[in-house]
Amino acid sequence: MTEPTMPPPPPAPADAQVHVFSPNAGLIDGVPVTAPPYGDIQDVVLSILQQRAQQLGAPTPATITDNRYGGAIRLLIHPDGTTEQLG
Repeated sequence: MTEPTMPPPPPAPADAQVHVFSPNAGLIDGVPVTAPPYGDIQDVVLSILQQRAQQLGAPTPATITDNRYGGAIRLLIHPDGTTEQLG
């Protein structure tokens, strides 16, 4: 008898590529995003990534490059809005 084979696990989602240019402008995977007047682009980016995680039903990894500070960070954004830094 042949044992049934399990399908391979789904591939891990690729990191969303986020580039922040100013307090109110950035890109997520090449798509421009802006913050409202007196808003902060960080809040907009995290909200969009949380929505993506909710739609996928799984945490969304993201690499965020912030030109304002000259640094980059990897985060994992969960459907409930919590975040954790990845190595």
